[in-house]
Amino acid sequence: MVQIRKFRPSDGKAVSNVIRTTMRISNAADYEMERLQPLIDYFSPAKVEQLSYERDCLVAVEEEEIIGTAALEDDELVTFFVEPQHQGRGIGSALLEEIEAIARRYGRLELKVDASLAGTAFYERHGYKRTGRVLEGTAGPQISMRKQLCSEPPA
Repeated sequence: MVQIRKFRPSDGKAVSNVIRTTMRISNAADYEMERLQPLIDYFSPAKVEQLSYERDCLVAVEEEEIIGTAALEDDELVTFFVEPQHQGRGIGSALLEEIEAIARRYGRLELKVDASLAGTAFYERHGYKRTGRVLEGTAGPQISMRKQLCSEPPA
């Protein structure tokens, strides 16, 4: 059974490994390794821990092993990764559902994501719409997407 919980400072190394492994396997199908490597290097355990103080970070845990992560920064979904061998099991959906719930509690009307090429179909299945903008990220093209969370702020 997968549990979604808040990031703890002791999770830095495991989350770094999830991000780096996913980039090397899942993202390498769409992006050149020379362009991915700076991002792989960036997400060191220390950097992941530092970012956790700036964002709402979640982890997906199964049998005491961290197998996924996602974060909310203002109204943007960031650093969303599920280990390749665990993809397709609903873990990403559970992380996304919890991130969206946090965003709603903050009164966010909309959630934005600059999706990797591999992640675009996942977001579309969850109600995200392409904005028509393609951004040139560090690793290569990213698809700008949005999802309306609610029509008006909570009272």
